[in-house]
Amino acid sequence: MKSATQTSHPNRAFQMGALAMVTSAACWGFGTVLSKATLEAIPPVSLLVVQLLASSVTLWLVTVLRGIPFTRRDLKHGRTGLLEPGLAYLAGLIGLQLTSASNAALIGALEPFIILVLAYVFLKERIRREVQVLMGLAILGTLLVTGADLLIGGAGDWRGDLLELIGVSAAAGYVILSRNSVVEVAPVPLAAMQQSFGLLCALLALPVALLLGERSLIADVPLSLWVIGGITGVVQYAAAFTFYLIALQRIPATTAALFLTLIPVFGVSGAALFLGEVLLPIQMIGGGLIVGALVLFYVRQATSENNP
Repeated sequence: MKSATQTSHPNRAFQMGALAMVTSAACWGFGTVLSKATLEAIPPVSLLVVQLLASSVTLWLVTVLRGIPFTRRDLKHGRTGLLEPGLAYLAGLIGLQLTSASNAALIGALEPFIILVLAYVFLKERIRREVQVLMGLAILGTLLVTGADLLIGGAGDWRGDLLELIGVSAAAGYVILSRNSVVEVAPVPLAAMQQSFGLLCALLALPVALLLGERSLIADVPLSLWVIGGITGVVQYAAAFTFYLIALQRIPATTAALFLTLIPVFGVSGAALFLGEVLLPIQMIGGGLIVGALVLFYVRQATSENNP
């Protein structure tokens, strides 16, 4: 079963899917910047619980108020949320406590490549040579954007690096499994179910985090910051995942992986705009490579009569 958008108007489907992916990448990139600022006051697991709670409530409200249909049998598709945001974000947060931010960013840049491999193996999606070349340029750009911190140092810990790799692999697995789920369930209720399962993961980890010290750290956090934390959850989780699932309805997972390389572009741009961080020349070059590769890909696909 395929949506009418996928079968009747391939070029329009690609254009809508590309727009949804750019919007999703912007939500993830800017949302990460907002979360980074909030993490200065709220410890990671507590923040994740608040973010996923706000995201889940928002998505369920939209589902109910708009009357978007789903059945109890559809709940099985929500289990992919155990991978992402569940395992992916928990492993990533814990790993970030053990390794450097630059190592975590570089490992995160591997996600599009892992998605390509999994999509080829499990979804049988062929990767055309031109896509391989453009993906190579985009990944190179991502490494330049995210790896700039290595120029000023940054030591990692193999345990933290391993956790980061587990998180990235879980996120890639989420993409492959969700590619099939979006054929059967509408994006908003699917995202709501996935976020709910992710929230369950975070709630299970919360008691351990509180015992390890988060209880004392959250005692003096003002209500206003908890509200801001909830807003970041709506942006980084509810909006980002919904647009991502909308995109997966219309484009292959390999194409979505290419657009994921935009996340660090939005991330470093947001950090420069809102947090006052310095944007290095090498990051500008990397961002240019990413944007250039995506523009070439978009022009090629949008004008093709045989868009996959």
